[in-house]
Order: sequence, then C-alpha cells, then structure tokens
Amino acid sequence: MSVKLLAFLLLLSLCIQTAEAVSMEEWHKTDLSWQLPADEITELLAGDKSFMALKRAAFTAKVKGTMLFIPDWSQHASSPKNLNLLRKEFNDYGWDTLSIAVPDAPFNDAQEDLQSYKDQLQQRIEVAMASVKAESSTVIVVAQGSSAALISQLYAEKKLREPQSLILLEAYLPQAEQQRSLPLAIAKQQVPTLDLMQQQGNQQIAAQWQLRKQLAKQQQKLLYRQREISGLIAQAETQQRVFKEIYGWLSYQGY
Repeated sequence: MSVKLLAFLLLLSLCIQTAEAVSMEEWHKTDLSWQLPADEITELLAGDKSFMALKRAAFTAKVKGTMLFIPDWSQHASSPKNLNLLRKEFNDYGWDTLSIAVPDAPFNDAQEDLQSYKDQLQQRIEVAMASVKAESSTVIVVAQGSSAALISQLYAEKKLREPQSLILLEAYLPQAEQQRSLPLAIAKQQVPTLDLMQQQGNQQIAAQWQLRKQLAKQQQKLLYRQREISGLIAQAETQQRVFKEIYGWLSYQGY
C-alpha cells in the first residue's frame, strides 16, 4: 500500500469519525448560522445545554403576543415544511415569533428513547415559555409532527404551562401502539386546539382522524377544530393554506 493511499484512508477515517460525532442538531445549528441574519439567532439554556432559537419581532405598532414554533424531531427551527413561512408571515399580523431547535431524534422507536426525547423537549419548552412570558402574556404554540404529539401528551399530563392556543401540524407518533394513545391525549388536554392534517400526508393520522374528533366531544373539549389541507407540503400555495387556517383560528379566538 502506497504512502499516499494510506494517508488518504487515514484522513477518510478521521472525517467519518468527526461526522459521527456531530449531532444532527449541531449540523442544523451550523447551517442556520450561515444562512440567517445574526440578529435573528439567540441561545437559550436548558439545564447545562444551550440550544438555538430564532427570534423575530412583530412589524406592527401593537403586539398581540408571541407565537412559539416547535419543529418535528427531523426538522430544524427554520423548517421549510411550514415553519419558516409561518414564523415570518405572522410578524406582519402583530405577532412576535420564537422558533426553537429540538433535541436529536431518538435512535429507535423504543419507549425509553422516546421518553428521553420527551423529557428533553419538555425542558426546552419550559425555558422557551419562561422567555416569552417575560415579554408577553399571550402565547400561541405551533408544533409539528412527533413533537406536536408529545406536547399534547405533556399538556394532558399537566406537565407544561398551557398556552392560549395550540396548533398541531401533522401530529403523530411513529409506532402504532404509541399512536393509538394520541387521540385521547389530544382530547384530554383542554388547550384550544387547531388540528391540521395534510390530505396527502401521514396515513396514521388519517386512520385516526375521526376518532380524534369523537374523543374531543366525549371529553368535552370546548375548542377543537380539525382541518384537512390539500396539496403537497412543499408547495407555496399549500403553505399559504396552512397560514390562512391558523390566521382564521386565531381570529375566531379574538386575536
């Protein structure tokens, strides 16, 4: 084996080890630090670990409150799946916005890994809520995917301070057994909830869509609205439909 080939293999090995050592959250943080204006980026501290948050101010004289965005565990704080548009668009309608980074997704679907993620997520939301509550009495939480499902559980378990409204974007859990418990959690938590589903999205959500509505009625959940969104999530017009549904929901609540 030549010296050059040996050196190349050694360098390749070091690169692979470095890549493995860097978490997805750190990759996202580095990427967003290059892409976004420095004045949008801030750091919050949960325990002994800091995490990225993206903060934007309302463009109106009167501020209605703060919208807190929580991405799915596979996404970053400026996710192109709705969150990036929403966290900017609502600034024009009187809302400050804060979008937080979530922990790395569990390595597998085991209950222990899911609980660890849930605990870390809870801690970050508590920190974010304390941060925005210092500036605003009205907080709207917009959560996506598996993070949205776990947040619904945390509200049902009375483990988080409740916001004035909760918007769920494609809330689901990966395992069928875990997913079966989600409709009751959504129904039991009494936060006013807008539940959005993509018509061409996750089939587990579609299979339980009617059950969520039935259980919300059974549990006497006073404010619960379901909406199906047509179109592909990557399309701009689809994301505008999501924006309009959320805007309409908040207007209905008086915001």
